[in-house]
Amino acid sequence: MRESVASLTVDDSDPRDPSARCDRCGTQGTIARAIRHSEPLEIFRYCINCWPAAQEDLERRQTQELNEYHQAWRAWDSERLRDPKRERPKPPAPWSGNSRSWSDVQRFLELITAKLEEIPRTTPPPFPEIAAEIQATAAQMVGHMPAEVAEFLAKYLPPSA
Repeated sequence: MRESVASLTVDDSDPRDPSARCDRCGTQGTIARAIRHSEPLEIFRYCINCWPAAQEDLERRQTQELNEYHQAWRAWDSERLRDPKRERPKPPAPWSGNSRSWSDVQRFLELITAKLEEIPRTTPPPFPEIAAEIQATAAQMVGHMPAEVAEFLAKYLPPSA
């Protein structure tokens, strides 16, 4: 059995770019970046107004690419004994993205808190560390902090000295 290893460098640099144009509406000034790690690299930038819908579209595209790959893999797997020269399908290129959108922070907190609370643990969930990271980037975020995020920070940030 062959093994394959993929390496991906995560870019957590500030996705805001005041001179970039939104790939959806052309507005100057972006708060989000999505990258398809393909050859050539595809980089998409979005303004605050376009990001939520663009994010949904990109996630739908990723899901479609993954479904097509799984379908091709199943077809290859069922035929490979009859046709050993048939080429194995290649997985879709990975994606990464980041933004300075509070809606993404809210979404992350909803996902992570639900998952971490349902997993049996021998140590407490890393909520204080997550809260500290959110607090550290709060000044870079666009707009006002939502109440749900503020409540999370109030609950998990250590008291100020």
